Parts: sequence; structure tokens; C-alpha cells
Amino acid sequence: MRELIGKLESSDDPSAAALRVIDHFDRLVEERATSAAVVRAMAALAGCPAGLHDAERGVVRRFDPEGRRLPDTEHVSSARLAVPGRIGTRVWLERPAAAAGPLDSLLLERAARTVQALNRSVPRTTGALVRVACDPDAAETDRRSAVEALGLTGPVTVVVGTAPGRPGPLATTVGRYVVALAPGTPVFPPDLWAGTAVAREPADLPTALERAATAFRLVDRIDGPGASVVRYEDLGAVAALAERFTPQEAGAVPEVQRLDQALASHPWIVDTLQAALDQTSLRQAASSLHVHHSTLQERLAWLEARHDIALARPGGRQRAAIALALWRIAHSEDLQPER
Repeated sequence: MRELIGKLESSDDPSAAALRVIDHFDRLVEERATSAAVVRAMAALAGCPAGLHDAERGVVRRFDPEGRRLPDTEHVSSARLAVPGRIGTRVWLERPAAAAGPLDSLLLERAARTVQALNRSVPRTTGALVRVACDPDAAETDRRSAVEALGLTGPVTVVVGTAPGRPGPLATTVGRYVVALAPGTPVFPPDLWAGTAVAREPADLPTALERAATAFRLVDRIDGPGASVVRYEDLGAVAALAERFTPQEAGAVPEVQRLDQALASHPWIVDTLQAALDQTSLRQAASSLHVHHSTLQERLAWLEARHDIALARPGGRQRAAIALALWRIAHSEDLQPER
């Protein structure tokens, strides 16, 4: 091959460039190169940034023509190609169609086949299938294939948490979360710390993942008076708070800041508000907190006097509920907030 390329180059034959591309990727296969090396080769040969989205591993790789790594976020591009046999995986070149080079199609085709060849012996893991099923950029045929391979039919509950090994057998890591898929709409054990959402069809799984992550922002700790498993379907309008407020924005709300300041000397505040809001009577709320009802009354009186939070006053419960929800959102990136 290399001898032929040399002869063609000496005669200025345009085929030499195409053969050089083919030879380069063939050598990458022979050397058992990494996927990152394939992307670097694409970028160098094309003279523009290139990328790979491996949905089965849940990773993105991008490099510029000099081989420097770029942020691992998928770039909107006009030239992309799916990798055969790797569901949800694709390669791309980052330049507009008007600036496409004469070898772009060949580069994409050879890169895709190289990635396929380098991963041919890699078994498709459960985690890879879960990632593809929940990947918003996966083709619907790939998503359905992944769901079928996982043995899931009918409604599927997406479970989002942060504790490795807890959610179930069909689980993997997606970003900062542990994500699991559970058939149907199961009742989860009380010692689980997670947000959940139901997908009625495979196409709904990416949205359900987002919703489960939203629900997870509102969970209480496992031994707290509130719910440690929150179903998105139970949130109603409360979900809008978690969807529209970032933790930083919620933490900037004055009432949330006052709660944080008061918690330093009165660590019972959040639990007290949660129990009083969730229970139908003060005695039930006191029982859930394992305190005497007179102690609970004293705490509520203190909250009214010092923070103007009065549950018995018109609008008081709504104000307290919103403040508590925003406080949870503000602390939703904590590993498991102390109360």
C-alpha cells in the first residue's frame, strides 16, 4: 500500500491522498490504537476538530487538528456518521457543510469502521445498554434495541441516585449519578435514596431520566421525616421549582439563606418544618420527630417569632413548603446534606 501511495504521489495522482487516509486508519487497527487516537487522526487529516460519542460507554472525545483535547461536550456538526455495530455511537467533523473537504466522507467512513474494528471484541455490557437507552442523542432504533437487550417491556421506571450498587441490576453511572432501570412501577424500599420517573415507551426514557434527576433534588435523607424516594409523578407543580431553579439560584433566595444561618445553632429547623407540613396533626409530627408535642410547639413558636414562619397563619404553610423545597434544591448537590 505505501509503495503504491509513493508512486501515485510522484505522478501527482489525486488518489494518493485517499489511499493515505485508508492506510493511516488500517495502521491504527493493526496497532490496536485507542478511540482517542482515532479521533486525533481524524482531526489531523481533516484539518478541523473531530469527535466521537460512544453511547455505550457514556463518553465524548474531541480533539483539534494539533491533537489537543477539547471539552467533552458533543458539538453540533454537519458531517457525522454512525459506527456500525455500536448502538448510539458516532463520529463527526466540526465544520460547516460549505467548508467540507473532498475527503470528509472517506475520513468519516474509515474512522467509523476503525472504531468498530477496535471494539469488535468488547462485550456489550448492561451499563452500556442502560446508557444508550437513556441517551437523548441515540437513534430510536438503537434505543429500542438496547431496551430489548435489557429484557424490558412496557413501562420502565428510571431511578436516579448517588449510591453505587443500591438501585438494582440494570444500573450504571451517568455523569454524577447512578442510574438504574426497573421494569414496571415497583414499590421501592424505604432505605433507598433516589428520585424516580416512569417512561411509558422507550422514546420517553431520556425525559424520564431528566425527571428522575429533578425528583432527586427534593429527597430527604434516608432517616429523615421526609421522603428519601421521591416520584416525579407525585411532585405536580413543585417540579417546576426544581426544573427552573439551579442550586445557586435557590441558595440566593433570602429565606433560604436565613434557614442556613439558623441551622448552625438550631439543627432541628428543617426536620421540624418537614414533619409539620407532612403530618395531619402536631402530635403525629412530634411522634415522627421522636419529641414531645410540647417541644414541637415551642419550636414552631420560635420559628414564628424569629423567622415569621407561621404554619397556622393564612398562607403560612405555602410559604414554609416553598422555602423548604428551595432549601432542598440549594443543597441538592451535597452528597447527603446534614440536617
